[in-house]
Amino acid sequence: MSHLRRISTAALAIFLALTPAAAWAGPDQDKEWIVTGQHVDAPIPVWHDDTNSFSLNTINMPMEKTALWIPKAWTGTGEKDEAKSQLVIPAKRPDLAFLGAEGTVLNAAPQTPGPGNTPIWAGLGAGEIGDTDKFEGETYTLDLISVDGPGRMEMFIDNGDSVNRFLSSHDTAYRSVYNPRHTHLYTTFTQPGRYVANYKMTARSADGTAIYSSPITPLVWQVGGADPTEGTIKDIESAYNAARAQRTDGNAATPTLTLSHHGEREHPGDNHLTDITLDTGVATDTGRAWITVNGYFLTEVGVEGGRATVSELLGADTAAVQAIYIPGDSASARWISQTVQYSQKDTEPVTVGGTDTILGPSNPDPAPVWNPDHLPISSRRVEVSYDLVPGSTDQYTATVRAADPNLRATYKIEFFESKWDFSPWCSMEGTLGAGGMDTKTQDLGVCQSDPMYMRVTLRPHPLSDAVMTVADASDVTVGSHVGLTAMLTMRDGASAPEEPEPAPNPTPTPAPAPDNGGNDATPDPASSLLSDPVEIARGHLDVRLTQASGEGGLTYGLAVKDDSLTNARTSVLRTVGSTTLAVAPNARFVRPASLSDPSYDVLGPVGTATYVLPETQNSDIVWPGLSTEGIDYAALPEGADLTLHLAQAPEGARVAFFQGGTFGAGAKVHFDSTKGDGLVHTTEATHMHGNWVFSAPGTYRIEVGARSGERSLVGPQSFTVVVRSGHHNEQPAPVEEEPVPTPSPGPSPVPEPVPTPDPTPAPAPTEEPSPSPAPSVDPAPAPAPTADPAPSPAPSSDPAPAPAPSADPAPMPRPFPAPAPSGGPVRVPAAPATNAGTPASSGATRTAPAATGGSASGAPAARSNGATSGTNGATSSAPVTAPKAAPAATPSASPSAAPQSGSLSGEAAQSGRVGAPENGTADAAGAMPIAATVEGGRTGGWSPYWLVLLVIPAALAGGGAGYLIRTR
Repeated sequence: MSHLRRISTAALAIFLALTPAAAWAGPDQDKEWIVTGQHVDAPIPVWHDDTNSFSLNTINMPMEKTALWIPKAWTGTGEKDEAKSQLVIPAKRPDLAFLGAEGTVLNAAPQTPGPGNTPIWAGLGAGEIGDTDKFEGETYTLDLISVDGPGRMEMFIDNGDSVNRFLSSHDTAYRSVYNPRHTHLYTTFTQPGRYVANYKMTARSADGTAIYSSPITPLVWQVGGADPTEGTIKDIESAYNAARAQRTDGNAATPTLTLSHHGEREHPGDNHLTDITLDTGVATDTGRAWITVNGYFLTEVGVEGGRATVSELLGADTAAVQAIYIPGDSASARWISQTVQYSQKDTEPVTVGGTDTILGPSNPDPAPVWNPDHLPISSRRVEVSYDLVPGSTDQYTATVRAADPNLRATYKIEFFESKWDFSPWCSMEGTLGAGGMDTKTQDLGVCQSDPMYMRVTLRPHPLSDAVMTVADASDVTVGSHVGLTAMLTMRDGASAPEEPEPAPNPTPTPAPAPDNGGNDATPDPASSLLSDPVEIARGHLDVRLTQASGEGGLTYGLAVKDDSLTNARTSVLRTVGSTTLAVAPNARFVRPASLSDPSYDVLGPVGTATYVLPETQNSDIVWPGLSTEGIDYAALPEGADLTLHLAQAPEGARVAFFQGGTFGAGAKVHFDSTKGDGLVHTTEATHMHGNWVFSAPGTYRIEVGARSGERSLVGPQSFTVVVRSGHHNEQPAPVEEEPVPTPSPGPSPVPEPVPTPDPTPAPAPTEEPSPSPAPSVDPAPAPAPTADPAPSPAPSSDPAPAPAPSADPAPMPRPFPAPAPSGGPVRVPAAPATNAGTPASSGATRTAPAATGGSASGAPAARSNGATSGTNGATSSAPVTAPKAAPAATPSASPSAAPQSGSLSGEAAQSGRVGAPENGTADAAGAMPIAATVEGGRTGGWSPYWLVLLVIPAALAGGGAGYLIRTR
């Protein structure tokens, strides 16, 4: 038998340049961590101040030292049985065409895992970036450079009736995630085997002169196969060449490889599997079988009695399957099978004999490499439009179209009640990739009643010649059509394409709201519970079952793990009773026909609008979950049950908590208040999210308790939810409203009070130069002043609405220090420097809406690093008038610094309420930006006199104005 010869594709040379590992590398027994059956985030970006560079982690370990493994996994009972490691593409879903044809079955890391987080609960991490004002436009990207493997890889979020695409091995429109945040999503693969996804981080210095990046870092996905840690062969070429070439026992063996449809039905999804059987021809042979798909490693298994069989999910497209036998006894000989062309659609067995050639990596459809060093702009024009869907009253087709088809950017479209608001009533996010266009369907029903302030934020890729651009339009009436035109701002020194542009008018830059999205890499917060009342309108939190050891044994409690960073600089634990969730009009959700399964009836009839806190994170909506992480289940043989009871609600209102099925399949309802109390049963450490449904605006109180079997662990504790519809005359129901008639199952033991430390008093605020005007429901040109108003200094013209500043959140601490990569920033050709981190202005032109709207305004030319965070010192060419009255008890958010992540599902920078009191009870006037709180009917803006009026009281108060003025 001749020595080994190689066959490979021409594209292999490209991948080898990026991934220097040997061909047929695998399995990954030399990796320091094979991750499976648990929650894991990868990649997680880490910024290193000392070298001005990034690195990438899997949780807290360098990513290149890890591999993620998707074994076969199942869940459910009876008709609800489900193969969690498989995903079937449903019929009549043209939006899923990027995954393959209807009925195709994919290998998958699921968005929602099975018991014990099986097969794996993988997501993207928010990272440890710190303040983002060191980056131009406060933007940084996670870029997917290439994917080398036997098939295609896709990453996306399933919303039930729609999907949001994130990353793709083959569609280069989806190769960047902007400002990544903690996200769980599907990762699918068309073929089983070993994949190497190569990532890098990219950002530009605030002055635009340097590019910061990470080394290209591989993340290995082992899709299917046996546990990689059990592999014994690292290099199949070396193992084959070192193995015995001829049998020593004189047997005339005829080895074969057979592929056949899997006949057993022990688990759901087994009917999609293919059996791969190697037979050496001699029943006494022992050794190892190495199986490949399209020349890429799939698995290594032991051969006993001359046979080895594995069952794997092959793709819908034909794949080349091959087996290599390495003898482990004293008689048998090495052997290479011919390749077998087979797919999940084949049902007849195919048997082949031997050859002397090992097939090298040979994906018939190799993924392209995307690693540009510069992204020029051929046109600055970006059109944004909304068109009413025919036959609908509130569903719109939103289209963002760049005149430059190669523009790489993330965008966010927001509708506010007024320019001074920070929580949008309607918002949508996405990315522009190859082709320069993105289209989505959006419900704008809540934004139709009154003129709105519309803002579009575009964040080009850091390698682009354009910089962050904001375009806006005031008094926009949402009719059958509405839109505007944004003109991208070019970086200083970059040549702008010649084209007519609208006259620019400045507008404030959005103030992003920090949120680590529940990144489990965050160290546990302090054990003490904070009890100051807070209102949380966005970001991640969990109602968590806690335990503590004492002289009497284990005791249990409940706490809210608040990761939102909206009322504290780090993750904290709060008492349940001190926590209020604020649900804004943007949570309005109309049940679509695609969710017609009766299990979704908690949403009301098809076409009914409710308010939903979604199962997957929306950066503008609070994201509550349930958690039993950290509980010792050995002490709870009957598991731990979290109980849910609706204690108070508006008359006739309904609350539900459910987890949606894949692509709108049957939902799992954990709580429906119309049918009694809810229960979430757990038998192991659990972290889960679902959809919280509120049928009407108003105030709700939900009691959470915990028990194990008949044993009470924690008595009921309640948190409050305030749902606002956005109507001007809305008055949220008082907390003391009528209780829900459904009684609790019985008296629950009252838990012992949890001692809480006295909160540290906040510094006394300095007096402001003039009180804020109190807005009225129907504001006149001059708002009614508050009682005994203090005189205001004569403000300068061209005011700049600027939120009251606050201290930036501290960077999230890391469990372990990450090694800084060598090297520093890569210098790019010198250009005239702009103000640090300040994108130049851009114009916006409104297209004619169905009803009259206001004039558009553009982006400011400079960004201040002083009093405000994420906003600039823009001025307006029109006189400042008082904002329209906000809904009563407008939900407060928090001081903000870091932008949210960006990809396709709403991961761009968010606007955040700044300067609201810590208890979140400020009204609209109190929350007005400092520079805008002037007497109505006058123009106003920032003046040196304001600085004097702030500094003098600050000095008298001993520096109490430290939250108002920051200098670089």
